[in-house]
Amino acid sequence: MNQPNLFTYATSELSQDAFICWLLSWASPKLKDSDKDLHECSTNFIRSLFDKHKKCIPSKIEQVEVRKQDNNIDVLCIINNTYPILIEDKTGTKNHSGQLARYLEVVKDRGFDEKNIIPIYFKTEDQGSYKDVLKNKYQPFLRADFLNILNGYKGVNAILLDYRSYLQSISDKVENYKYTKISKWDRYAWMGFYLELQKRLGDGKWGHIPNQTDGFLGFWLPYKGTDNCTQSLQLEQDKLCFKIWVKNKDERRLLRSKWHKIIKSQAQDNGLDLVKPSRFGNGEYMTVCVFNGEYRETDNGMIDIEQTVARLRKAEKLLKSLPEIA
Repeated sequence: MNQPNLFTYATSELSQDAFICWLLSWASPKLKDSDKDLHECSTNFIRSLFDKHKKCIPSKIEQVEVRKQDNNIDVLCIINNTYPILIEDKTGTKNHSGQLARYLEVVKDRGFDEKNIIPIYFKTEDQGSYKDVLKNKYQPFLRADFLNILNGYKGVNAILLDYRSYLQSISDKVENYKYTKISKWDRYAWMGFYLELQKRLGDGKWGHIPNQTDGFLGFWLPYKGTDNCTQSLQLEQDKLCFKIWVKNKDERRLLRSKWHKIIKSQAQDNGLDLVKPSRFGNGEYMTVCVFNGEYRETDNGMIDIEQTVARLRKAEKLLKSLPEIA
């Protein structure tokens, strides 16, 4: 029987904040002889945060000050009174409401040299895009980054071992799409699949798309088109859809019909069997064609990622070949 893990119950971002603060605190030189393994792990953690910004950690850490929820900043760790490490901690949520820029300004206003500030976006579950994070001068520090640090720990502290095991369990669930029949995929499996598509296609975003029920995880490639009408490729979990966006409400019915005919007529040349959706919508975003059947190729019910990506490349090629018309 598996032993209970503290972090299967302490799953909130506040619990994770506490763990981060606790681990950072162990870098204090006063604690070096109390637990050398924890001290080393903490120091390696801080070094990796500096590395994210291609900065060198001070040759000697003389002071570590750790603050939690300081002016709404999740974790603020100040090294040697000079280097503020600003950590925005996220589990399943993502940045919003301009918070990243706001927190960075708070730290700047306290008189720290801007070149010494280390803004970190700490994310232990997965996110469809980090473009806005990077735009705000934060560096993502992801689950794999943290596991790399924690896996180097050779000690026996139960808190750290529990947390490491908990993080690894998330990674295992995300990777489970490879070993589970596609009919049994859960939210984590879809995340793993979409992450793999991003790597292989070299593009695309994914995230939660709301609808009249609970919504779903979708994956989409960049839109193309004009200021009045764009076309896109979107995976709505088990459906492969070609969609359009139409700015002018009065033109939606006309453009919906036009793009259905254009995309369907060109699909055969790209080796795709596309059909009309079960019903046409009449909103700002409309599905005009769907793949006829299951777009995911399988082997004994398990995903054949190579063949599935090959099919999606055909769909991507079709999208890129569409004419530029209003």
